Amino acid sequence: MAAWVHDEGAALGNRSRQEDDYGVFELPPELEAGDLLLVLADGMGGEQAGARASALAVRSFVQAYGTVSAAAIPQRLEQTLACVNAQMARDVASDPQGLRGMGCTVLAVVVAEEGLYWISVGDSPLWLWQRGRLHRLNQDHAYRSILAYQVNIGEISAAEAARHPDRNALISAVTGAELELVDLARQAYPLEPGDQILLASDGLLTLDEKEIAALLSRIQAEDRPCARLLAAVAEHHHLHQDNVTVLWARSAASSPTLTWGRRLWRRASLLVLVLGVLAAGGVWWWLAPGSAAPTVSTAAKP
Repeated sequence: MAAWVHDEGAALGNRSRQEDDYGVFELPPELEAGDLLLVLADGMGGEQAGARASALAVRSFVQAYGTVSAAAIPQRLEQTLACVNAQMARDVASDPQGLRGMGCTVLAVVVAEEGLYWISVGDSPLWLWQRGRLHRLNQDHAYRSILAYQVNIGEISAAEAARHPDRNALISAVTGAELELVDLARQAYPLEPGDQILLASDGLLTLDEKEIAALLSRIQAEDRPCARLLAAVAEHHHLHQDNVTVLWARSAASSPTLTWGRRLWRRASLLVLVLGVLAAGGVWWWLAPGSAAPTVSTAAKP
C-alpha cells in the first residue's frame, strides 16, 4: 500500500474559473497490483465547458482503464484514451451549441515495477528528475514546439517565437474528433531510487525548466515540493496566471510517496497554502486493491 502525503496550494485573486482536474489511483490486483495510475486534464472551451471536459476525461479514463481488453500497459493506455475521446464526442453531441469547442489535454502515467509508462495529448508536461538533471519525457502539442523547431533551423528568431500570438495554441487535444497527435510510451522508462516524477498543467510553465530543476534539486525526504512550486509561480505575479495543477512522485526502494499541488490562481499577491487529505474543491478517486470500480469523493468547485 502506498503512503500518501497531500499538499494543496491556492492563491486568492480575480481568476475564478477552474478548468483542471486530476486523479491518483492504486490499481487493483486484477490489473497491475500495486501500480499507480496518475491522470491530469486541463480543460478548454470556456468556464463551464472546460471544467466539464477535464472532469469527464479523468472520470472516463479511470472507469475505462479497468474495462478495456488489452493486457499490456501501453495498449491499455491507448485503448483507454480512445474510450475517453469517444465519450467526449458523445458529450459534445448532446449539446453542440453550448459545448462547442469543448475539450482538454490528457496526461496519464502508470508507475509500474519495471518503470514509467505514459500517454498524453496536449501540452501538459511530464518531467523526470534523474541523476541531477530534469528531462521532459512527453511531447509538447502546442504551437510553441513548432516555433522552437523553426528557431533551431534558423527560419525565425527566438524573439519572434517568444512574441508569436499563437505560441500557446494547442495543435492536438481531446475534443471527440480524430486525435491529431498522441504521445505514447511503448516501452517502460526505467526508474531509479530517488527519481522524481512531475506532472503538471501548463500553468506551471510560468516557471522555466531551470527554475523547476533548481527547486527539485533542493528537495529533501520530508519536503513537499508542490507547495514550493506553486509559491514560485505566485512569486512571478502574473496578472493572468493560468490554473496550475501539480502531481509529484518520488521513487524509492519501498512504496512511492505521492504529493500533489492543486489549483493555483492569482488574486492580488496573497498566497495561501492548505494541507489536507482531500484537496478542497477537487475530485479524487481511490481504487483500493480488490475493488472493481472507483470510490468517488467530491467537494464543490468554486
